[in-house]
Amino acid sequence: MEERALPKVIDYQDVLPVAVPAISRRKRFYPQNGTTFNSQSSNEIRIDIHSTNALLDPAQSYLMFEVFNTSAVNFGCDIGGGNVLFDTIRIEQGGRVLSETQAYNRLCSSILTSCQDSTQQQFTQSITEIQRGNSAQGAALVSQQTVPHPAASANTRPYFKTAHNTTNQIPAGAGVRFVCPLYTGLFTQDKLIPLPLVSPSNPITIVLRMTTTSLDCGVFSGAAAPAPGVLEIREAAYHAALIEVGGDVIQQMRMMQDMSGGQLVISGTDIEYTSGVIAANQSGEQVVRCPIRKRSIQSLFFTITSEDFGNGGGQMALLGKGGVYNLSYGGNANMISYQLKVGSVVYPPQPVRCWGNVAAAAQPNVVTADKQRGECLMELAKAFGTLGFVNPTGNLNTINYGVNTQQIAAPRLSDGDNGDGAGNTQAPGSGDVISTCPFGLDLSSFQHTAIESGVDNETMAEECNLILDIDGVTVGVEDKTINMYLMYDQHYYFNSDGSVTFSN
Repeated sequence: MEERALPKVIDYQDVLPVAVPAISRRKRFYPQNGTTFNSQSSNEIRIDIHSTNALLDPAQSYLMFEVFNTSAVNFGCDIGGGNVLFDTIRIEQGGRVLSETQAYNRLCSSILTSCQDSTQQQFTQSITEIQRGNSAQGAALVSQQTVPHPAASANTRPYFKTAHNTTNQIPAGAGVRFVCPLYTGLFTQDKLIPLPLVSPSNPITIVLRMTTTSLDCGVFSGAAAPAPGVLEIREAAYHAALIEVGGDVIQQMRMMQDMSGGQLVISGTDIEYTSGVIAANQSGEQVVRCPIRKRSIQSLFFTITSEDFGNGGGQMALLGKGGVYNLSYGGNANMISYQLKVGSVVYPPQPVRCWGNVAAAAQPNVVTADKQRGECLMELAKAFGTLGFVNPTGNLNTINYGVNTQQIAAPRLSDGDNGDGAGNTQAPGSGDVISTCPFGLDLSSFQHTAIESGVDNETMAEECNLILDIDGVTVGVEDKTINMYLMYDQHYYFNSDGSVTFSN
């Protein structure tokens, strides 16, 4: 009689979990190229990760470093926490780049932190990454349940996760120890990384490039912008969770490698960045080219913001980038709808409707702009694969999604201009309401294999464009940068010669 395998739920011979003898331990890996770093001189931190008898658990590992404010003014960090200090993260092996995430600081500030973190996680980050755990200011703390909208006074904002850090987070000459995870490629999947299969002479290397100017990392106090490299990193280390196994386990891994043609495969996802520009005073259909080509694109995320700091007044006029939280800030550019075109196919077939003209006055029998944000939010949740979750879009809410610092007065929404051209600052400064505006598209098409189910624009070298329909009232008074992040399937191969390669 043919013997059939029983499903796990009714296989009563499966009593004990499958396990191997192992010891869990923690090890610190330090930079190989220095001890003190800043954005203007030693701006690249290189940390080698290696072991001859232990596997790395990236989900239980983290980066730790100390940040010192060497300027004469105080500093407040943007909502990305410690990750705002790095504009690029790379994973290398033997001089080969395995993954690279550019504009990493903006990704964490404008998308990941606001979309993925819960209120509870925010309280944790108030300890680990000097994020604001409770946004109440001053002596007047009013119940969150009894106040449906923020009060006009900055001293009576009781809402969790709605106000930015003030500039007293890192005083002049002081330091803070940051602890944060890494969101990049090989270090974001759930399998253990087989370090013994990697050549000891060519270890896996984490490369962290510091943000080009400290003014991008947050907000400074004072009447003039400090020098670009005043934030200094010291005592950096990667705290690795290692699983030490016996030689017989490692030998079995090598046998599995030989049986698989000399390779062990780890599959996960990675993110690649590109950007485009929409000129000021443009309306109608705007095509933003996205030149990234991958075999399996899962999601597209994008934000819209201005990098022009000459149209605002007050602190922004004095400090430029150092006066506003420009990494996390964004708007909708008065966008009516958006979709992605790959070759001759558009995703989704019907454009996602946005809320259009942020300055439109209320009209009878017409839904106002601030009541039209739900569709964009649901598409963003689908792009993260969290639509069915209890908290699908993290901390985004009516108070901080698509708004500006003038949110108390109607219409309370933002088109992404840092200033309105009349001397009024739109982007948030110290203690202002958080203003983020991420967008997303789910591109899972289920047209290939189970591990590669996204859109393929590489095989046929198809053109990829983001199509934005801008309201006739024009995009705004400033040029807009469209920051696009494509999330795609990536497969890492640990080869028998000790090298690590990849395909995507």
